[in-house]
Amino acid sequence: MTKCLWTAGKSILNLVAQMMNNLRRSFLGGSVAAMLTFTGTTAFAVPEENTIELSNCTLSLPGTPSTAPARCGFLEVPENPDDPDGRQIRLHVAVGDANSQTPAPDPVFFFAGGPGQAASETWVMIRSTLRKVRKDRDIIMIDQRGTGQSNQLQCASEELMDLEAVIDLEVIRSEAERCLAGLDGDPRFYTTTIAMQDIDRVRRAMGYDKINLVGVSYGTRAAQVYLREYPESVRSVVLDSVVPMQLALGQEHAIMLDAAVEMVLDDCAADPACRDLFPNQAGALNALMRELRQNPRRITITNPKTGAPEPMLLNAEMLAVAIRFLSYTSESQALLPLLIDEAIETGQLERLASQALLVMSGLTEALSRGMELSVMCSEDFPFMNLGADNSETLLGNVMLEAIEAQCSVWPRGVVPEGFHDPVVSDVPVLLVSGERDPVTPPLYAAQAAETFSNNLNLVATGQGHSVMNHRCVQDVVAEFIKSGDVTTPDTSCFDTIQASPFFTTLLGPEP
Repeated sequence: MTKCLWTAGKSILNLVAQMMNNLRRSFLGGSVAAMLTFTGTTAFAVPEENTIELSNCTLSLPGTPSTAPARCGFLEVPENPDDPDGRQIRLHVAVGDANSQTPAPDPVFFFAGGPGQAASETWVMIRSTLRKVRKDRDIIMIDQRGTGQSNQLQCASEELMDLEAVIDLEVIRSEAERCLAGLDGDPRFYTTTIAMQDIDRVRRAMGYDKINLVGVSYGTRAAQVYLREYPESVRSVVLDSVVPMQLALGQEHAIMLDAAVEMVLDDCAADPACRDLFPNQAGALNALMRELRQNPRRITITNPKTGAPEPMLLNAEMLAVAIRFLSYTSESQALLPLLIDEAIETGQLERLASQALLVMSGLTEALSRGMELSVMCSEDFPFMNLGADNSETLLGNVMLEAIEAQCSVWPRGVVPEGFHDPVVSDVPVLLVSGERDPVTPPLYAAQAAETFSNNLNLVATGQGHSVMNHRCVQDVVAEFIKSGDVTTPDTSCFDTIQASPFFTTLLGPEP
């Protein structure tokens, strides 16, 4: 019995560890100066014109002991681009070596997600994701201003996010004010447009003529803005989990979550083993949500970081937030029917809430909250329909209300006229999406693709948010970047991609 319980716990922990890593993949003109000096500098395959001093460094993934070698340097830029002689900030530049001694002259510039994730902090994961691309191309990771080591706009850390705080609007507003007061920087100058000016400064400082862009989630917005502003510098673009420029990101989170959860539960109903064990999941989940709206439950969960018991009053909105955080990847989606059944049949909501908290704490460590708010409140909030009624969805209106609470106190930067217009380009663009993505579904990629005259748009069956971790997608991306031609990649492997099998017990799927 003890062995079975240990094995069950191990299966869940392994799943959550993999899920958190997948989420982190997710849920980026004037003189220049080299700002960093290390000892032990060796030869590096960048253009002779490069003016950024690069030396050996070790990059790590927040919240994990994982590290990976790279080469790093800094470039100084003005915080306010209209005041070049004013305050300066440093951009952190990290380079992952190509495996070739003679790499191609056009490297990959990687744009991380969030907004708020530092590109260099993703290197532990993307070095294997882009392993085939790295055969003959360097990977350039620039911590977007406000993230990582580029004057990070991070809020004071807390022990652990909790589900109650996520939906308490007064707490949300006061936390935004507290964060703002402690920042070392002016949030108005941390928008995507200004950040892309930084990226091009780095490109010129390193002596590159053409570059390839790879963006994930919010990083797809960053890549599209760069493409629009500097089209002559772009050879090819890869967009994974696409944010179309027309979208005010956050507006449709509630609607897209419902669509993704519905697909998961429909797939369970179509799977004999899942259907027999967990019948009528959609109806049962709706009934549970109605009950929690009327009668929130007092539960005690185990803090996934400290192991200490913590009391919590769980209501429908908090349950919806928990489901959302467990809906990002195919691996965690495979666990949802089991956890929902446990909550319905036994009234035990603790495991579902605990797993969601574990994911939330990992995301908190990976994202720069101040930078996220600077982007969201400048680029998305002014264009949102705050009167939209999502009360019939799992999340209800909590996401829109939370965004309004934070952005009501956050300074806004200038967004260029036409910022949300679609990007029109004939540069080769590869778009990839997960069929069950609860944030950036395939229809978003289709919308963005409409103005890319030279595109290849692919959907990975049964997958969630950020799909480049799948081996098939990696192969297609590598072929595309190598050729720079949307007609070259063999995409037949997409026909073999399947969702993770549903957990039928805590030990995992049926053999």
